[in-house]
Amino acid sequence: MKKYTYPAVLFYDEEDKVYIIAMFDLGLVTDGETVEDAHRKAREMLDSYLECAFAFDCEIPEPSAFDVVVETHPKELCVLIESTLNDKNKAV
Repeated sequence: MKKYTYPAVLFYDEEDKVYIIAMFDLGLVTDGETVEDAHRKAREMLDSYLECAFAFDCEIPEPSAFDVVVETHPKELCVLIESTLNDKNKAV
């Protein structure tokens, strides 16, 4: 099994009343009504991204260092998003 962990930045959108979570290393953004919902959707998106990257033999960018993301976004909550793939490159 292979584990992938990417830093993400969590924002609250006052206008739409949702939490937005962005994995800038991969260009992935999603949202949710709660922090937990946004985190779950980000994990599912990361799972899908990685499965597709392996299926189409695409290069997977290295994750940024978490402390660098925290320093770059000092007013936002920074979290880690994890994905685990089995030997067939499917999320588990």
